[in-house]
Amino acid sequence: MSASREKKQRQNDPNQGLSQKQRKELEEQKAAKHKAILYTVIGIVVAALVVVLLVWHSGFFQSRTTAVSVGGRDYSPADVEYYYRSLVQYEYYQTYAFDPQSDLRTQYVDANQTQSYHDKFLQTTLETLTEVAAVENAAEAEGFTLTQEELDHVAASVNTMKENASSNGYTYATYLKAVFGPYMTPSRYETCMKRAALVNSYTTKISDSFAVSDEEIQTYYEAHAAELDSYDYRYLFISGTAPSGTDSEGNTVEATEEEKAAALAAAKVKADELVSKVSAADDRSAAFAELAPDYVAESSRASYESDPDYSLRTGTSGSSLSSYSTYGSWLTDADRKAGDVEVIEGSGGYYVVLFLDRYLDETPTADIRHILIKAELTQEDDAATSDVDESAVPTQEALDAAKAEAEDLLAQWESGERTAESFGALAEAHSDDTGSNTNGGLYEAVYDGQMFAGFNDWIFNDEHTQGDTGLIENTQSGQQGWHVIYFQSWNDPKWTISVRNTLLNDQLTAWVNGLTEGLEVVEGSGLSYVGRAGLPDQPT
Repeated sequence: MSASREKKQRQNDPNQGLSQKQRKELEEQKAAKHKAILYTVIGIVVAALVVVLLVWHSGFFQSRTTAVSVGGRDYSPADVEYYYRSLVQYEYYQTYAFDPQSDLRTQYVDANQTQSYHDKFLQTTLETLTEVAAVENAAEAEGFTLTQEELDHVAASVNTMKENASSNGYTYATYLKAVFGPYMTPSRYETCMKRAALVNSYTTKISDSFAVSDEEIQTYYEAHAAELDSYDYRYLFISGTAPSGTDSEGNTVEATEEEKAAALAAAKVKADELVSKVSAADDRSAAFAELAPDYVAESSRASYESDPDYSLRTGTSGSSLSSYSTYGSWLTDADRKAGDVEVIEGSGGYYVVLFLDRYLDETPTADIRHILIKAELTQEDDAATSDVDESAVPTQEALDAAKAEAEDLLAQWESGERTAESFGALAEAHSDDTGSNTNGGLYEAVYDGQMFAGFNDWIFNDEHTQGDTGLIENTQSGQQGWHVIYFQSWNDPKWTISVRNTLLNDQLTAWVNGLTEGLEVVEGSGLSYVGRAGLPDQPT
């Protein structure tokens, strides 16, 4: 090394002049400082990671990812889960075919396990969202918005959800997550509610613009008469099942194939015998009723003996009969005549069916308003009374109080304007019927047999005119109390309304299909967060 370079190095050496011990101490200080810096950096990274994980498990990132895009609209996992979980809950209470608290990915629609319930519900949800997006776009293009009244209704629904949460001991946010999934938040829920209200309101507006002519209704009827007509008939079932036996040790012994065949053949002989006797009678319906007790199972004989019309079915719609694969098609055959009687094989035996009549039921439906005053339940259940839940049975005093309130409301109406509107105002203020107390107590197109017996009899046993009123007691479990009924008007027959609704729905479906045509569903990363497990235990 040159002298000048060595001199320069010495000048640049900050440790120049230090002893070996001093140099060692200095190096140790540097190493400790570097170590401290390193630990600080690691601490910052770990802390950041903890925050990220906490945020991740809170659903913050997931809720802000896009689950699906349709028609230029992005929907988050919470948006999709809103429809997904609503569908799951609806299907569960309709079928009870799966366990909503368990992972739906491991539960299958079919025995061959070709489709999980999760896949089924997700597919339907995406189809629903496609329609939602299409209607949203159409409403936006028209400048359609919710009215203040509709916004108020959304707010009321949100408040109801808050009350449900509170009454069940949950915070509002926790309750929403329990019902609609881990990514649902109060603000997101309100958005979902407003979206649903907008779609419903705009769809209703469009639907109200559709019309169906009398000619279209008649044309539809002629093409579907077998389904729309009503049928009167008698029937009974003659079992051909061979009973099981027991061996010497008391074990159950199933019938042999020979015994099963013999029992089925014997049932056929009995069925043919009944048909022969009924066919020979002048009044086949009366003969069927008289002979029936001798041909049914011993356990059913008393019912047929005590009630001659136990075998009688009247006013059965053809659409209902279509689900009876055994004798439904025979009854609805266009060539069927009154008095036709037939033996029809069923599962484990034979039906004997007597055709009585086929007709188009022109009984009008009715538009009515009502106020339900339920009797208060103040009793505590008596544990010693195991067969009766006394807490669900109002006292006579409570029933009398309900009647007095109903009478008072009727008197208020009679002393006022005596209009449908004034009755509706009383219904909204006082009725305990949650199905009608937000629309003036109105039920439209009520058909014969739809309501409980007393209510139904009041409507259809008298020739009412607009403004007729009545007081009816409700003795049904959970509904005990009194009704104030207002007769508003007669309406079209049930079949006419059914056909009109079918044709209007066809028009609406065509409109929606037109909107969704060409719309592409683009799945985003957030879709994987939807329905990851079954529904949690839900607060009620």
